[in-house]
Amino acid sequence: MDSSLLREEIASFGASLVGFADIREFAPWPQAISIAVALDPIIIKEVKNGPTPEYYQEYLRANTMLNEIAQRTARLLLGAGYQAEAFPATIAGSDKLQGYERTLRAAFQHKTAATRAGLGFIGKSGLLTTPDFGPRVRLVTVFTDLPFPTGQPILEGRCGGCRLCVEACPVGAIKGREWRAGMAREELLDARACRREAKRLLKERVGADEVVCGICVAICPCGQMVSANPQEDS
Repeated sequence: MDSSLLREEIASFGASLVGFADIREFAPWPQAISIAVALDPIIIKEVKNGPTPEYYQEYLRANTMLNEIAQRTARLLLGAGYQAEAFPATIAGSDKLQGYERTLRAAFQHKTAATRAGLGFIGKSGLLTTPDFGPRVRLVTVFTDLPFPTGQPILEGRCGGCRLCVEACPVGAIKGREWRAGMAREELLDARACRREAKRLLKERVGADEVVCGICVAICPCGQMVSANPQEDS
């Protein structure tokens, strides 16, 4: 299976970005396909002081779309005679949830596959930050044993002196350090403070009992875009 044709096929499912990564260091699979769906920039612009109902619905839309793309991709690979497993865009309600509330860590980080595939770097906010869309993406991963050329891993941050997300965080959860591969999450972010505030804001502003904020997503100047669909901009 040709990797460029596979990339095109996944893009036709609705993916905004597709990358291929060697993940043997992090998972019991040799390869991963990292898939991103961009969030609607018009909706993101309205997230100034916390999540809006529109942003919450967009978050859910992107996750649903990603999970569908991942399942279609896995079926495509299985049909071609390879092993494949889709790891969901969000762990809520899935069998991947075990232990998450204790550690706030999923069994595998989508950002690991994405940085190893060369899709972007981890910003000071702890979010994947891409050249085309900044942090305004959601991610999913498909594990596989299909051998294909992998992207050039990105192993350090590129935020430089920018501190907009640090200053915008309402609870000071973002510590302002530049990321490098292998850095402990705690050096970048107070995940528990972030989670508490995101949960409070969403409950207060939207009435939903989940963990969604979006302030650092909206404030980041990287990859400011006209459209969530790159093809619409040409």
